[in-house]
Amino acid sequence: MGVRHSVTSAALAQGGHVITDQRSPSTDDARGWALAVIAAQPILDGGGVASQLHRVCGAAVVGLQVTGSVVSMRSTPGSEAIVAHSGSSIRAVAELEFGFGEGPTRDCWETGRPQLVADLARSRSTWVAFAPAAIEAGIRAAYALPLHVGATRFGALSMYGAAPRELERQEVDKALFLAELATEMLLDSSSSSPDGALDPHLESALDVRSEIYQAQGMVMVSLQVGLPEALALMRAHAFASSRKLVDVASDIIEGRLDLADDSDDDHSNR
Repeated sequence: MGVRHSVTSAALAQGGHVITDQRSPSTDDARGWALAVIAAQPILDGGGVASQLHRVCGAAVVGLQVTGSVVSMRSTPGSEAIVAHSGSSIRAVAELEFGFGEGPTRDCWETGRPQLVADLARSRSTWVAFAPAAIEAGIRAAYALPLHVGATRFGALSMYGAAPRELERQEVDKALFLAELATEMLLDSSSSSPDGALDPHLESALDVRSEIYQAQGMVMVSLQVGLPEALALMRAHAFASSRKLVDVASDIIEGRLDLADDSDDDHSNR
């Protein structure tokens, strides 16, 4: 299955400059490179689509010399989750984006355009919470590429680097094809199922977020606010108490935390 049009016609913003992508004779070489570097990665968990996506993440690390990489997805109801990654430490960095509600991956999801950030220190005013937190975690560069077909966006391939670095044009081409191949893997996974369902491992990853959305609904009803404000209040509480958003959600669901009560013990689940 080929979906080249989904990733090669975008205008790429990097370092304050716009690079208009035009297909060239080197494009086929970039695709061949992407296929080869993915094939060189170890096969995990029986070789299903989740394992293939992990191989894409590993290929990004080895082939593009980034510190780590993740593949994230958004389901139709709005759930979002990391479904593959190159290591637990880089997953924790990517989780910061969801916890703070901002960052290159989220902008990539919203705009459908690659976000190629050579130096996060220059993005402190854009991502006021994520950028400092990522820098503190040892990350200085971030590159997020959409997984989409036409206007339908369902995920992103995100890469993080420990040092400020602007990707060269050939590296951008290679990264685009890694994202394209990840897109093909996801589409092939759903099309190979009689009912169009995702790989069970991917469904499970998306289901992990369900408790956050359940808690969000509870806060909305309890405080009589909209869903966006409810999630913002949860994120603010998590940030103020230095906790993970998913842990705050669990406390809300279990009745250990009520955001309407200022006297609640923020550390009751530690």
